[in-house]
Amino acid sequence: MIETINHFLEEHSIDKNAGFIIAVSGGADSIALLHAFKYLNLKILALHCNFNLRGRESNMDEQFVKRFCDTYGIPHSVKKFDTLSHAKSKGISIEMAARELRYNWFEEVRQKKNMDYIVVGHHADDLAETIFINFCRGTGIKGLTGIRPINGRILRPLLDRSKNEIIDYITLNKLGYRVDSTNNTLDYVRNKIRHLIIPVCKDINPSFLKTVQENCQAMREVEQIYLYGIKQLKQQIVSEENGEMLIHIQQTLDSPAPYTLLYEILKPYGFNTTQVKDILESNDSIPGKQFQAEEYLLTKGRTYWRLFNILEKEDEHTLMADNGTYHLNNVTFTLDEMEISSEFEIPKENHVACFDLDKISYPLIVRHWSTGDWFCPLGMKRSKKKLSDLFIDLKFSAKQKKECLIIQSGKDIIWVVGHRLDDRYKITPGTKKALMIQVSSKTQE
Repeated sequence: MIETINHFLEEHSIDKNAGFIIAVSGGADSIALLHAFKYLNLKILALHCNFNLRGRESNMDEQFVKRFCDTYGIPHSVKKFDTLSHAKSKGISIEMAARELRYNWFEEVRQKKNMDYIVVGHHADDLAETIFINFCRGTGIKGLTGIRPINGRILRPLLDRSKNEIIDYITLNKLGYRVDSTNNTLDYVRNKIRHLIIPVCKDINPSFLKTVQENCQAMREVEQIYLYGIKQLKQQIVSEENGEMLIHIQQTLDSPAPYTLLYEILKPYGFNTTQVKDILESNDSIPGKQFQAEEYLLTKGRTYWRLFNILEKEDEHTLMADNGTYHLNNVTFTLDEMEISSEFEIPKENHVACFDLDKISYPLIVRHWSTGDWFCPLGMKRSKKKLSDLFIDLKFSAKQKKECLIIQSGKDIIWVVGHRLDDRYKITPGTKKALMIQVSSKTQE
């Protein structure tokens, strides 16, 4: 294991003086990883996530990791998560919620502690299981390339070591480890593959894990050729005009793989496989047919499909300092600056927002939201949230997202109009002056 990590760091030219965050669940993989990094006397920080999913067992995992780190003099930190609530609020699976919470925290600590890398204990068996999961659920070439040894700041130095080799290392060094009881059930897809399929594959081919690694490497090279070909074809059929992407219809249809080409062009804009098939099948329809994905709209012309962002409008307006009323298209904004008195009460209506006037920078900007926008929702104590995530929480339709307005002070979004205020600009006990903004529209009236 020691040699494996040494070779990994040298192969990828990773400085051994760097700082490494080690993700430690308490299982054999992460304990072996942590022990090896400690043995090499590298700068490490162990992080353990308690997802509160297995009751007493989760707490015992946490205590084991703490004792292990204390025994070996390893700095460590533990964080507890309400994983079920996070999964429910985001509308995602528990597994996805745990992954999101885990990596978000790891990256937050990495930046705060000025560390360089996040190291996780994925091994060769994990790689094989992932390939089967991707294949069963449906995947393109990328899904067959498996788990990558390096993904940005994330390192996976044990990918060429099997679970059995890791257990041998644990046994040799008398380390001890925790076993997740849920790993033995067949309630999860990964467990079914682990217990029912992988053993059969190993029986057919004793070097199955090595074969998987070699296949993944080959598929990564195939992927590079694939992406190169897509890039060359895109240069021939895609152009730009007045902020719109133009995709030549006939040249797309004449290409060696029209569906694959069009999918790769449209995938970054939120279009899925079904939509791409519908777009291709609409080839014989009259011009004007439209297809929408998130904030992007694709319209069919006689020669081109035209793609554009329906939210990037040139209707940005300013609200100047002073009390007054502003009429912007079908929406009216009324600004009222006032002194805070003992009788002052913050309005509860959604169409009214109050801010600490001393924190406001004029002019205020009113615009439609755009991709990448974020703010700090009221009550979240300066925690950033993307507007796209807020819209998921609020179950917004495409029409609601398209029509949503925001008000901006300087570079900060202070109000997602009619929905959420920014915590940084709220009224506090120390506020002396307030800015009240009321919004009304023809539909409201």
